[in-house]
Amino acid sequence: MRVLITGATTSLGQALSDGLAPAHLLRLSDRDGLETQREFVPSELGHDESTGALVEDIEAIVHLAYAPRPGDSETEWLDHNSRRTYNLLWAAAEAGVKHVVVVSTLDLFAPYDSHLTVSENWKPLPSCDPAILGAHLCEFTAREFAHSRALPVTVVRLGHLVHAEEVEGQSYDPVWVDIDDAVRAIGNILDKITAERDRPYGVVHIQSDSPRARFSVAAAKSRLEFAPEQNFEANP
Repeated sequence: MRVLITGATTSLGQALSDGLAPAHLLRLSDRDGLETQREFVPSELGHDESTGALVEDIEAIVHLAYAPRPGDSETEWLDHNSRRTYNLLWAAAEAGVKHVVVVSTLDLFAPYDSHLTVSENWKPLPSCDPAILGAHLCEFTAREFAHSRALPVTVVRLGHLVHAEEVEGQSYDPVWVDIDDAVRAIGNILDKITAERDRPYGVVHIQSDSPRARFSVAAAKSRLEFAPEQNFEANP
C-alpha cells in the first residue's frame, strides 16, 4: 500500500518510517527537511495545489497531528492541528484516499478520576492548554470529514511514548506506551483497512497492557490484535 506519513522528522515519524517500510511503499513529509533514502516531500500542508500533489496516488495517510516538534510555538501547534489538518484531509478526500489514521493523545481524558476505566466510548475532556486543545480540534475536524462520508478516518489516541530501555528504573507512568508497540498498532490498522471499508469512523486507545495502566486497551486487542510487548512491570 502507498502510505503517506506526515510529521516524518519527529521521533514517532522516524519510528513509523522504519516499522512500516517492509510492508508498504512510503512517502514521508514534514515542514523541515529530512535526510533519508525514502521518498520525502517537504510540505506546509497549505490550502493549495502542493498539498494535492502530496497526496496524489496515496492510498492511506498516517497523520501525526499530535507529534511534538521541538521549538513549535503555541500558535504553530494549534495551526498544525486545525488548519493544516483540515487542508490535508480536504486534499485526501479530493484525491480519493482510502483511509486516514489521525494520531491523537490519551491526555484528552486526564481529568477523569484515575479509578475509572475510560474506554473509546467516553467523551474527551479538553482544556485550554494548547497541546490538549490542539488534539481536540484535530479530532473534531477528522470526525466531521468521516461523518460526512468524505473520508474514512481512524483516530489513534496514544499514551505517553517512551523507549522501554530508556525508562528502566524510573517511576512508572500509568499512561506509558513503548514507541515500537505504538508503531505495530498503527501498522495493524493499515492492515485492516481493506477489510473495514464500510467503517467510516473509528477510535482506538493505545498504551501498555499493564494491570496498572491508566486506560484499557481491550478494544485494540480485540479489533487490531494489539499485543504490546512492553508492560513496564519492572518499573517501581
